[in-house]
Amino acid sequence: MEATDEQIAEQLQAKVDALRGRVCCACQSEICGHELLFSIAMGLGDNPRCANCLADGLGRPTSQLRDHLQSHFRQRSCYGEVWQRESEREGFARGTLPGCLWAGTDTEHPPDAEDLLDAMVKPLEEPDVIGLAAEAWDAGEMACGDLVLALRQRMNALPAGTRLKLTAQDAGATEDIPAWCRMTGHVLLAQHHPHYWIQRKE
Repeated sequence: MEATDEQIAEQLQAKVDALRGRVCCACQSEICGHELLFSIAMGLGDNPRCANCLADGLGRPTSQLRDHLQSHFRQRSCYGEVWQRESEREGFARGTLPGCLWAGTDTEHPPDAEDLLDAMVKPLEEPDVIGLAAEAWDAGEMACGDLVLALRQRMNALPAGTRLKLTAQDAGATEDIPAWCRMTGHVLLAQHHPHYWIQRKE
């Protein structure tokens, strides 16, 4: 039986709680609950990073990555619920942008999700994929952080340079998979949802 959104939210909350008090593995700065949730969504829960270091790893401005992930969470009830809980824990009202990450900005008007998606997501052209992949994995409708965590395990088990064809039905994969590849150094050869061709880093 598939887990409900409420159950997934509780699992996510448990992960955030287990990481609470950790510092950024890159710059050693303190990490708020929202940044822990960012790291979990990016499959980096074992080595959480602050928003600035996450953005540096992706080659994106911090504000763009921050706005993108927050808008992504607004569309996913499991992540959205934990996000709101973390806001309340830090003293920010539900429905507003937490001042820990949006200091000095208009916290009552979250950015428009569609504009952010247009700015962040630029799918590759449909490829000539014959012979691209030596391995294949159908992840079904696995969602959010679970998908990238499982993908990391599969990629780590492959020899360097091996190409994997991933099938991922979850709508968020169009954002999650390219971002994860940029962060980890694996090469996204091509994407045409729900199919993604990834080459393990050397």
